[in-house]
Amino acid sequence: MTPQQLINTILMISVFVLVLSGWTICVLLWMVQYARRRKRLQKRMGFVDEETRKSETLQLWREEYQARRAASAKARKETLGERLERLRADAGWKAPASVVILSVLGVAAVACVATVMLGFGWMLGVAVGAMIVIVFRAITASQINHRIDLFERQFVESLGIAARALRAGHPLVGAFQSISEEIADPVGTIFGEICQEQALGLDLQDSIRRVADTAHNIDLKLFATAVSIQMTTGGNLADVMDSLATVMRARMRLNRRVRVLITSTRLNRNVLLGMPILLFLMLNIIAPEFEAVMYTTFLGKCLLTGTAVSMLFGAWVMAKLSKIKY
Repeated sequence: MTPQQLINTILMISVFVLVLSGWTICVLLWMVQYARRRKRLQKRMGFVDEETRKSETLQLWREEYQARRAASAKARKETLGERLERLRADAGWKAPASVVILSVLGVAAVACVATVMLGFGWMLGVAVGAMIVIVFRAITASQINHRIDLFERQFVESLGIAARALRAGHPLVGAFQSISEEIADPVGTIFGEICQEQALGLDLQDSIRRVADTAHNIDLKLFATAVSIQMTTGGNLADVMDSLATVMRARMRLNRRVRVLITSTRLNRNVLLGMPILLFLMLNIIAPEFEAVMYTTFLGKCLLTGTAVSMLFGAWVMAKLSKIKY
């Protein structure tokens, strides 16, 4: 081996060791940063408190998991009419769900036809109609989430009212009557229905189970199960309601922490999805001749189709990334 070859070999080995060292240092720095972020995330979510807090959190998860498992085991396949009725109840619509959905589809179709007749092209018309449907879906999801949060807050308050009424000597039906009078819709309406069915001579346990099945709420199912067991075997029902209220408050605090952590991700997702659509619509309105090539040529149509498919795939991926399973 010549001296030049030896020098080249030493240089190659030195470069390899240098690159490997740099790569190892980068990996170690990434692992340290990842561990710090994970520890900070757990701290913000309250998972790194004392041991008793950890055990309470694990117990809360176990109880909720068992409740969901029991509910899914007893669940049956819903018909289309039942799904529409559940959607109407969850969204708080006064009109039937079929009427609301058909009205929105009719408005979207009219907007699509009007856009085409104004000369903006059928692609823009389809985009406008789809935008109306997407906005309606987003508003409906927001209404459902708002009613779910309102139901949880009202249900916790109603459990406290029922516990105080039971300790004051009122019967269970009297406690439900107090809830229906002091709590507004939707919780007040549910307990009002239970009182009305009880006044008609129906069994109280059957009324509570029916309301829990139609409400599709895990907390209400837990409440119905606890009341049914206590009415059958006996016990202090007021303490059971206080325990349920404590569990619900702890879970609500955990859900709020999770929502705070994923709010930024959801905002970024909405901005990234909304900006291309708004820019596309503005270009079609301001400079339609600039976008005409996208509608008249085969390559332009392929690009529009690929863009729509990629945006839908990106929306699906970002939606998966913005959900935390716990």
